[in-house]
Amino acid sequence: MSLSSQGDAGTRKTPIPRAKDQDSFDDSIYPPFLKNMDAKLPDYAREGDIEYPFEESSGIGDENRVRGNWTNKSDYLLSVVGFVFGLGNVWRFPFLMFSYGGLAFLVPYFVALVIAAMPMIFVESVLGQFSSLSAIAVWKVVPLFKGIGVTMIMICALLAIYFNLVTAWSLFYLFNSISFSLPWSNCANSWSGLNCTLGSRATCIEMNGTILANGTCLLTIDNETQLIGLKDGNEIPSLRYFHDEVLMLSSSFDEFGTLNWYLGICVLISWIGAFLCLFQGVKSSGKVSYVMVLLPFIIMCVLFARLLSLGGSLDGVLHFFKPDWSVLTGFTVWGQAGVHVFYSVSCCTGGLITLSSYNRFHNNLFKDIWVIIFVDCFSSLCACVLTFAALGFICHQFSIGFDQIQIADGAHLVFVFLAEALSGVPVAPLYCGLFFLMICLVTLSTQLFIVETIVTSICDEFPERLRKNRRHVLTTICACFILLSIPFCTSPGMYWLLLIDHFVITWPILVIAFLECMAISWIYGVDNLLDNIKWITGTYPPFYMMWKLLLKFCCPAVYLCILCFLLLEWKPIYYGSYQFPYWTILLGWGISLLPLLAIPITGITQILMANGTFIQRWRTVLNPDDSWGPALAIHRAEQFPLQVPEARRLLLPPELEFNYKSTEKSLNEDHAASKVEPKPPSIPRSQAPSTRSIAATRNSLPTFERETAI
Repeated sequence: MSLSSQGDAGTRKTPIPRAKDQDSFDDSIYPPFLKNMDAKLPDYAREGDIEYPFEESSGIGDENRVRGNWTNKSDYLLSVVGFVFGLGNVWRFPFLMFSYGGLAFLVPYFVALVIAAMPMIFVESVLGQFSSLSAIAVWKVVPLFKGIGVTMIMICALLAIYFNLVTAWSLFYLFNSISFSLPWSNCANSWSGLNCTLGSRATCIEMNGTILANGTCLLTIDNETQLIGLKDGNEIPSLRYFHDEVLMLSSSFDEFGTLNWYLGICVLISWIGAFLCLFQGVKSSGKVSYVMVLLPFIIMCVLFARLLSLGGSLDGVLHFFKPDWSVLTGFTVWGQAGVHVFYSVSCCTGGLITLSSYNRFHNNLFKDIWVIIFVDCFSSLCACVLTFAALGFICHQFSIGFDQIQIADGAHLVFVFLAEALSGVPVAPLYCGLFFLMICLVTLSTQLFIVETIVTSICDEFPERLRKNRRHVLTTICACFILLSIPFCTSPGMYWLLLIDHFVITWPILVIAFLECMAISWIYGVDNLLDNIKWITGTYPPFYMMWKLLLKFCCPAVYLCILCFLLLEWKPIYYGSYQFPYWTILLGWGISLLPLLAIPITGITQILMANGTFIQRWRTVLNPDDSWGPALAIHRAEQFPLQVPEARRLLLPPELEFNYKSTEKSLNEDHAASKVEPKPPSIPRSQAPSTRSIAATRNSLPTFERETAI
């Protein structure tokens, strides 16, 4: 029986209550089999703090010395911020703000954040901190749905490759920014092409020309005015550089060209950096997060201050703060906001469960959840302000209006549009280097904790064999990911990433959210979950009934609505003018369904492995596992002290601490032989236990004067 199943009292030991009269002895306060014991019960006198034989109580170091904890609270908060602050904030949220009414998009975004994302952040943080287990092992809470954890890890594996490739692109740009002239700011390159000669902004300005609103360059040569048009809108140098130099992009999905070894080296550097940061577990990754999380915000402020000093950037920021409220009447904007919040806060991937599992048991997670939500919103708004400042600078430079410019989401926004904008800033190599360093740190921090989720989940699933060999597991996983990432450095690698982006990190995440919410709310029980929170923090969360209604009714309905929106709004995939072939769409559906198949397969396996009849097996897989609960015995003893043998020794005098089952068995055998109810032996008053000392000891157990650890 799990510790959270508080309705079943049949497996609990009967506690010894305090006697009304401290000086009188009342044998009715003892369990029946204790009344038949002929044992001496000496007085117990507490001297100082109780030393628990099953926990060290020095209060120094980790609380859980087998698995480890965060060094301090700031390590955890910065690590969660590093995991949450990712590509969704940098290259997707600004595009949605630009496309759906500017500031008006914040209304559906905040609504979706509160009713869809925040409950899942809440649930995953509670499960991880309460059990000190990661994505797979935490499903001891409902063994039938252990496949949800397996699905999370499979999706994390694809996400690790995805973020690693973006980190490699950022490193590629960062290394090439260390020069006097940025290669994507001019057409004096072998990959530029003929159409780039006078069609680019850089070349036109260098020749004292003017970019007109229709995209042509107005030049005055030998007192003669010439208009030179841009033959191909896709020939701007930043786009050509991204396609031909970085990606070496092929013309179709099945056209495999040469491997970009320079990009492959960047992939290798990225994985080596991730390995070194995770080598000491959360001890090293928590310290690295101070740099990887704080430095991007500092760089963002520097870039924003520099862009504000340029013409048109302030107009772009003001355009951002002009909302178009008419977009709220459409269904599309609400669906896009619902999809984005999952992409933004990175829930339902196992990362939040893993990171919170390294917290101390009594950590106040209410504050943590609000910090996560606030930082996610703040970082998204900072990225928006920076993007709109660059947008205003581009419009001013090209002499065009905001309604005449179009931007794309994803890699185009970062590696084409913003790279083109920053290449026109004075001292461009410095600011481009800072910008791509920021992108590299943002993606690498997310990649770190995705890999940490995978490693910790595997080690928690096989703790006896792998927990002591965690570094070997980390080395093996990083080596495998290096081999899996290299094919994405070939010519069609960008198409494969788009396939993952469209199919893997969209609707499967919503399916996981729906099943996770249903399993916790309706099978494990919202009341049990809220009781676990009270066990952790000492109080129930505010708005108790609101959480019950959200988790049981509102959230599942919202997830189904968002899922229906995704399926109804599905469109063919394009990259530029290239439409993905039909067979690639089938391949994408297969890749997205593969992780989800782990849920029914694992569920059937759990049923087959259970013992008993068919009904008993269902009861086993639908109830929490016997080992479900806090990882440390001292925390279990806070609520169920008599279920923990070491805590039971503190409640009863040493003479009473022996095998209860053998005593009961012998009493039952004597009773069966005589067929007469045995008469309890008389216990002299002088040998009666001191109920005062026993009760005092028992009442002191739930309150601890200091942190304890194993």
